[in-house]
Amino acid sequence: MKYGVDMQFGQLAENEDVVAIFDQYLPGVRGMLEKSPQSAGLSIRNLVKYMGGRIPASVLDGMEADLQKLNTPENRISPSEKRLIAHFQELESERKAKEEATAINGAVHHQDAIYPGQPWYDTKGQRIQAHGGAVFYESGSYYWYGENKEFTDGKNGIWTWGIRMYSSQDLYNWTDLGLIILPVLDDPDSPLFPAKRVERPHILKCAATGKYVCWIKLSGAEASFVIMEADSLTGPYHMVQEEYKPQGKNLGDFDLICDEKTGKAYLYYDADHEAIVGMELAEDYLSAKQVVSEQYTALHPPFTREGPALFEANGFKYLLTSGMTGYIPNKSDAAKSLAWDEPFERVGNPHVNDASNASFNSQISKIFRVEGKDMWIAMADRWVVDFPVDAKLADIFTRTIASRYEPEKYQATEEERQIMMESPSLETANTAIADYVWLPIMLDEEGNPKIEWRDCWKIEG
Repeated sequence: MKYGVDMQFGQLAENEDVVAIFDQYLPGVRGMLEKSPQSAGLSIRNLVKYMGGRIPASVLDGMEADLQKLNTPENRISPSEKRLIAHFQELESERKAKEEATAINGAVHHQDAIYPGQPWYDTKGQRIQAHGGAVFYESGSYYWYGENKEFTDGKNGIWTWGIRMYSSQDLYNWTDLGLIILPVLDDPDSPLFPAKRVERPHILKCAATGKYVCWIKLSGAEASFVIMEADSLTGPYHMVQEEYKPQGKNLGDFDLICDEKTGKAYLYYDADHEAIVGMELAEDYLSAKQVVSEQYTALHPPFTREGPALFEANGFKYLLTSGMTGYIPNKSDAAKSLAWDEPFERVGNPHVNDASNASFNSQISKIFRVEGKDMWIAMADRWVVDFPVDAKLADIFTRTIASRYEPEKYQATEEERQIMMESPSLETANTAIADYVWLPIMLDEEGNPKIEWRDCWKIEG
């Protein structure tokens, strides 16, 4: 465990010295925060930030200095982390045994269409575990990769168990290729430790180096990028950068894209919930070198934009985003531009006739083109399948969250606040059973993206 103001409030009790330091600098605050379950997963830094500037910066600096002194070898692994390590190693043994057992069965599942919002199984009949994912096309095959959530039940503290990949020739039937990025089970400070919030991997092949470069979001207190590199798409990947922060800002969701004409690669990311920032990548794709665009500035939750998904078609560059409501889905927004380094124009919600006002109860993670066709697919996650959102519930979440920032404009009743408090949160959602919503993107006469609901559809039309 790394001691400092970026550690989670819920970790304080692990060490009496930490508790004493916290109480010394913020007397009386701990008792108040312990009454709020949401506080446990937030960093001390963010909790102080949410107090609205009432705590001087010098207090946080002093606490940080004293907490850093506790980073000694004997304090490196806390008692709870030792228990987690033992538990994780048991789960890995079980996972490997299950993998060996299913390997001998061969293909047992086949489908001839895409069924949005329904459980999607691989050719072995197991739930596909590639959440917050993307698709890479190479040598006649599609490769779908993403967060392996097979153990993430919202109770055991597991966020992601490595990055899993599948292959397909038809986009319907997917063969499990296993974990291309393994979890690190014995080091709680590794960004790949299963309790760390590894999310939304994106892979580009770098023309300059021939390497496959994978950027991964590390959310939570670190709020940074993990950057890895491999000689092959399927790995093995090795670490290049940990806790990388372009512009020194905390980051949220992101996407990567390579311009079809210029070959330049770009990063678009949620920069500390202040804006969607576009940056050109360095020639080796291992860092971001300069800002080229800023969109959606001066917004507050739930209107702050996150979940950027990029694609280009018919001369336009497109940026689709979601609002900020955790795992509860919300209304998407689309914007377009003539170049990745030029301003984007908002063109509205791409989801047509969406009665839920919640992007068909999903959040887009990536948009990719079907090889050889003028067809683009928006791949999205339905994170909380047992908590369907309708227009009424979407309105409650919008007003309740917005009322914290503009109480004179947005109001919510105590009953509505309670509804939001009891909804699935990032820490409690069982995403092991999350489903996928894949839908084609159509472009209207003005070149604006439109997504319509389909219970079942085929690539062939």
